[in-house]
Amino acid sequence: MELPDLGRLIERFDGFNYGYWMNCSCGGRSFITAHDYFIEADGAHMSCEQCGQRIRFGPAVAALRDKHDPALQDDVVTRFAWYHTSTSSDWPSPDYARRFAENLSWSDDLIGLSRKQYILNETTKALHLGTYETAIENMLRRMRDQGDGSSQFYLYRVALRPKPLRINPGYRDENHEDAANLKISDLNAENLDVVRYLNVHEATGVLSLAVRPKAIAAVQCIEIPLNELTVPIDTESFSADVARLKSARSAWVTAEAKIASIDRGTRVMMQFGARPDPGGLAKYAGELERHHQTLWYDFEARLGEQFLANVSPVIRRDFTEALACWRRENPTTGIYRFVERYAAMAALLEEPDKIQRTLRHMEWLVVHQTAA
Repeated sequence: MELPDLGRLIERFDGFNYGYWMNCSCGGRSFITAHDYFIEADGAHMSCEQCGQRIRFGPAVAALRDKHDPALQDDVVTRFAWYHTSTSSDWPSPDYARRFAENLSWSDDLIGLSRKQYILNETTKALHLGTYETAIENMLRRMRDQGDGSSQFYLYRVALRPKPLRINPGYRDENHEDAANLKISDLNAENLDVVRYLNVHEATGVLSLAVRPKAIAAVQCIEIPLNELTVPIDTESFSADVARLKSARSAWVTAEAKIASIDRGTRVMMQFGARPDPGGLAKYAGELERHHQTLWYDFEARLGEQFLANVSPVIRRDFTEALACWRRENPTTGIYRFVERYAAMAALLEEPDKIQRTLRHMEWLVVHQTAA
């Protein structure tokens, strides 16, 4: 298989502090800052810069950030370095279908289609590539929404085949056309190797690709976060926060112990007055639990300000929620260890140049695909 000039791939970096462009029904586009997007200013409404019409902003009307994005040029698509995050250390693996089938827990009552058909649907999907930011934000979404809070992730730098690839003209808007769930059979039906589409869920407003495996020539891979970017944490600067969290948890656990014989559902009803609560023990335990949670929210907000200074409030929120999932899936982990993890993961967003430099020095692994 012919390989591209792997040493001359084009890099791009858009950063994690971007604003958003929104479409209007008049055909115009309007810009909103990350701050206003985050606080959902004016009830999540903005005025169109062209016609003045009110737009309810959000992913459903997200527009392409750069109307002249170089990735709109087919010949440039194959010269870009693309990125992907995965929990698999050998992505894209020709053995994926077998492993998926072996690990699948199945009940015929769950989905309404056969196990065989479900496996076929899930293992013949197109592969998705994007910018560095897209790959990192995809990882955060998986941590937050798909049970991968404590999963080990790998970051891939991807080179496409240099031969002319069959790419769709323009781009698809995934709000209106199928992109996220494309299967190889869909690409076959349209005689395409690559579908270029507007990503409205990660790095909103940039172009991503859905590709058949054979379109990928080679990959480089690193395990993330990078240990070498982990810096010693100044524990003294967090000592007061840690003391408050430990004290609040101790008080909450003590209160919970006094009502441990009562099931959770009954305790909730007691807290809301739907069941008798002798001595107000259930209500008191609930108040202490909420106080402990509030202290954690405040602490995580402080970590975001310290370790994600150059990241927009939107992405900082997504990051913090993802790391909160890591914390919940590692309940015995100490607070300082959580801070170390937070800082190490934050480096992926704050120091992308170092991450990409490390990745560029990794060995290229040629992708040998026998089908698709």
